[in-house]
Amino acid sequence: MNRYGLTSVEYEKIIHFSAQIAYPVEDTRLHIQHKLEDFFGFDQTIFWYADDHGNLRDPINYKLSDKALTDYLNEYHYYDLLHPTKNVNLFHEKKAIRLEELVASNQNDKSPFDRFLKEYGYHDEMVVALIHQDTFVGAIGMAQKNNSYKFTPKDSNTLQLLSDVIASVLLHQLKDKQEFNLLSDREMDVVHLLKKGWTNQAIASALHISVNTVKKHLQNIYEKYSVQNRTQLVQKL
Repeated sequence: MNRYGLTSVEYEKIIHFSAQIAYPVEDTRLHIQHKLEDFFGFDQTIFWYADDHGNLRDPINYKLSDKALTDYLNEYHYYDLLHPTKNVNLFHEKKAIRLEELVASNQNDKSPFDRFLKEYGYHDEMVVALIHQDTFVGAIGMAQKNNSYKFTPKDSNTLQLLSDVIASVLLHQLKDKQEFNLLSDREMDVVHLLKKGWTNQAIASALHISVNTVKKHLQNIYEKYSVQNRTQLVQKL
């Protein structure tokens, strides 16, 4: 045991989870949600992008009620004590917070948000802030329907450790999207194969274009990224 109260087996899960989410996939956020369920049993989550003020956008709903999410967005997020806009500084100090940690100092069992949770059968809530090098990039909201189980300090400690890893993966995904926005569709195809280490001839064959055309695409890409050659480009990407 240690200050996080986790066993060696639980640390091994964290390590394996971190390795699994590092692989590039088509939908990084949904992949992470799958793995949170597989490794830790967190089976009802909403994954948001966030800005430095804690504003949330573009949620991916994983096994929660779609109607509950709609109602939350339209009305009840104003009353959510764990909404990042209400706790930006707190989340910078502690990245995984359980609802009961805030309810203790904000007792109001008849609040609109409490009624909202009960209406949809949710008995607990936890939010994980994804902050990498002081940049707020996302948040994961978690709900618990099992009334015999609530999120524990060990759960929040586990997610405290996972937060940096998830935030880093998410930030790299966002940077990749921003970089690809510089390129045309065909240039993106070339870069995708180039990053795999393919030769110009192999890229030309795969894309059914000439080697000279591949070279022209590469010159355009070099100019956009202010590099001189393939090695510099791969390093920058």
